[in-house]
Amino acid sequence: MTSLEDIPVTQLKGVGSALAEILARLGIHSIQDLLFHLPYRYEDRTRVVPMGSLRIGDIAVVEGEVMKADLVMGRRRSLQVTLRDDTGFLVMRFFHFNAAQKNQLAEG
Repeated sequence: MTSLEDIPVTQLKGVGSALAEILARLGIHSIQDLLFHLPYRYEDRTRVVPMGSLRIGDIAVVEGEVMKADLVMGRRRSLQVTLRDDTGFLVMRFFHFNAAQKNQLAEG
């Protein structure tokens, strides 16, 4: 059986010499290279992170119970939602939201 590492990208339909040259500049020479080529700023959104381990500036996926959801009026209205899990809590502020999102983020 042939390894994906041994199959050149030119074997793919639609990949001619011009496109193969562009891919080669990116370091993509085989089908395996193409499969493992990830975007520069790839974010893994499959792992749920406990709120207690978050630090300021972290980009993370969290899961929790909505404790409070309030409309806050200031210069501009916003939706402030407090989430809780077993390890801590998180306050989120949404500046662009609609009524359906507000209803979806109801307490409980």
